Amino acid sequence: MEKSRVALRLAYVGTHYAGFQAQPGRRTVQAAVVEALRRARLIEEIAGAHFTASGRTDKGVHAVDAVISFETEVGSSAIPRRINSQLPKDIWTWARADVPMQFDARRDAVLREYQYVLCDAQFDVHAMRLASDLLLGVHDFRNFSLEKGRSTVRKVFSSRVRVSDDFIVIEVAADSFVWNMMRKLVTALTLVGNGQRSVAWFGNMLDPNGHTEGIRSAPASGLILTRVDYAGIEFVEDKYAKKRAHKYMQEILLQNSVMMQIFKRFNEQMGGSAFVDRA
Repeated sequence: MEKSRVALRLAYVGTHYAGFQAQPGRRTVQAAVVEALRRARLIEEIAGAHFTASGRTDKGVHAVDAVISFETEVGSSAIPRRINSQLPKDIWTWARADVPMQFDARRDAVLREYQYVLCDAQFDVHAMRLASDLLLGVHDFRNFSLEKGRSTVRKVFSSRVRVSDDFIVIEVAADSFVWNMMRKLVTALTLVGNGQRSVAWFGNMLDPNGHTEGIRSAPASGLILTRVDYAGIEFVEDKYAKKRAHKYMQEILLQNSVMMQIFKRFNEQMGGSAFVDRA
């Protein structure tokens, strides 16, 4: 039978996974997805399916809009709800597209967007916004990366810091991201926000030829891949799959709301300063 190529938009809660990329003996998002495709009888082996993914998120990182693609002989059967029935409930597909055979989910992406959620709003948001504005345009992110050998030059299309209830959300969209770039940017912005570093220092960090400094990465648990765009590719959403995902996220929200109330109560007993992490 003649093969066709399918792309799927994918979301997952990364808490219980050792990242996206398959690793021997470890639970990963990719391994779970590939196994689901096999069980749904859409592919036999990953190599023969020419499987590609939009990115390789680290351990604990979440996604609401990752993209995968693969070749199959039964493209019409590659629908989100069928695949979701074979996936763990913290991973789901929610849209699909028929794509050219040469489509590569990583190389063909023209934009990626990440958001980072900070659970402590005790920052100078104005200063963080001034620093964030400096990201726009083309920069060398060597000071914000763990890359070795490959280019660290990237183009940032948008960058903003916004307040949402008791949270601060840092949102950056770029042509692509180098390894740990977003998490290190978050650390730098929080250092500006709590007064340990200046906006001028942040600007200097964007010039690794004139200023070199290593900083640690912010915890992975606050990072979310929120958007991946492609030129000329139209995805069709699966309303049933989105409804299933919404139900699961409501369950997580309830659990986390309970934990937040426990934390607030404990924090009151500890004098209002327990576990404040400004990383």
